[in-house]
Amino acid sequence: MRFYIRALFFVLLVGGLAAVAGFLTTSRNLSFDPSRLARMDAHYQKAIETEQVAGARALIYQNDRLVYQRNWGYRDIARKAPMQDDTIFHIYSMTKPITSVAVMMLHEEGKFLLHEPIAKYIPELADLRVYAPKKKSQNKNRLPTRAAKRQPTIHDVLTHQAGFSYGVFDPTPLGALYRKQGLGLSMEGNLKDFVTRLGKMPLKFDPGTHWHYSVSTDVLGRLVEVVSGQRFSEFLQDRIFTPLAMVDTSFRFDPAKAHRQATLYSQKGVPEQFVRKGLRAQPTGPGLESAHKSILTDFFPEAEFESGGAGLLSTTADYLRFARMLLNGGELDGQRLLAPNTVKMMRQDHLGKTRALARYTSTMPNDGIGFGLGFGTIKHQGLSQLPMPEESYFWGGAAGTIFWIDPKNEMIVLFMTQVLPHRTTLRQDMWSLTYQAIKDAQLND
Repeated sequence: MRFYIRALFFVLLVGGLAAVAGFLTTSRNLSFDPSRLARMDAHYQKAIETEQVAGARALIYQNDRLVYQRNWGYRDIARKAPMQDDTIFHIYSMTKPITSVAVMMLHEEGKFLLHEPIAKYIPELADLRVYAPKKKSQNKNRLPTRAAKRQPTIHDVLTHQAGFSYGVFDPTPLGALYRKQGLGLSMEGNLKDFVTRLGKMPLKFDPGTHWHYSVSTDVLGRLVEVVSGQRFSEFLQDRIFTPLAMVDTSFRFDPAKAHRQATLYSQKGVPEQFVRKGLRAQPTGPGLESAHKSILTDFFPEAEFESGGAGLLSTTADYLRFARMLLNGGELDGQRLLAPNTVKMMRQDHLGKTRALARYTSTMPNDGIGFGLGFGTIKHQGLSQLPMPEESYFWGGAAGTIFWIDPKNEMIVLFMTQVLPHRTTLRQDMWSLTYQAIKDAQLND
């Protein structure tokens, strides 16, 4: 009898180890159909020929291998300089996930709790009031306000639920006030100056009641400075860029790399309207021209402002290393930035039933799209109306860039182009063009 018990134990042990081994080795190479990947080539080549964009670059990375990468068109039309693997792009809001990682690194060190008021660390944002458009103001030079039901927390700021807005997108009197106070596309001064000006503005709504895309992630840049004791750019360099060997990511143009910098374009006629209308300027005809020079001022060496929400320049190679770190649970090539549990927490939906106040693009929260700590998240593929599988997380940038991470299929996809404001669907097209090229009948789930 004892022999049979031991034999049974041995069988269960071996079976259990096999099951564990199977769990740990579920990764596999997906099969990509070359003829269907060719659809991607044709689609973006046509976009170049019809002058929707000057150039573009895309890559697909799956199960630790680069399965697809292409360059189309030019990084600079005037110089006939072709798009290349090492082209440097304005990534704009793809800066936000990097800033959010910096914040969560400090959270792991016990520097703050997410439910604490942001004003505990940034006193300039204390005692904020809420814009009340139906209320009459006693001062014609000020917007009418009311007391806030509560003050914004760090979690509110991380998830765009704090009540802040974006001057470049907001068509209301509050948005106009943002722009008047220098809280538009370009900002003067440093991050401390920024939060000082922001602290004099009313909130758009009571914290926690809506999701609204905003300058929140710029506020997080100041939070990093306050709790780390370092300038924001220095923290990113020391704690993220250097460990991950992101050698081309920074807030400023590097003269030594000028030949690799992609020119930022706008649609024909937009630059001449830009000073008056900003991102609301409309094209006057087909074609492209260089973007208005004022857009570039924040990237010159003498600029002070370091935008955690939209300020970084980078390459696909650098951003791929950042995305690989996230896909690997916070570690890459022996450099651990975050614990696996923290990354898991960041990519979960943090909105619940909270609704978006406005959806500027199809990537913003709806019934199927949530928002985590720095990323959009797919919580229900059908309701999202997007091809990405559930648990995928992503974000894009104002000039037409996007990335996403599909953890179920161990896949990272990057798309870069440079037109501001961006009004094509070229980055969204990458979703369907990527998944239609996969031949596997059943993706990992």
